[in-house]
Amino acid sequence: MAKNNNDSKKEAVVVVEGIVIAALPELIYRVEIDFKGLKHEVKCHISGKMRTNFIELEKGDQVRVKISLYDIDKGIIIRRLTSRGVPRVEHVEIAV
Repeated sequence: MAKNNNDSKKEAVVVVEGIVIAALPELIYRVEIDFKGLKHEVKCHISGKMRTNFIELEKGDQVRVKISLYDIDKGIIIRRLTSRGVPRVEHVEIAV
């Protein structure tokens, strides 16, 4: 009987937070991450879940990025951390 060893198939990945600094063609973004004091720019594409839910990113958004340790110049954006709710409108009375 063969034993399933899932531990050997795990990928070496790091999940970090960063800021989108540029939007490139074909849904690729340039993200600046700050990992323990070291700043690094990573070229990222968005995950499939974000594509199906039509999550849009803009310059300055905070995002969570998954980076493989085998290639630290590419990553996948897995979540947008910047909230974009409807702007609050204060009640304004108009005097007639």
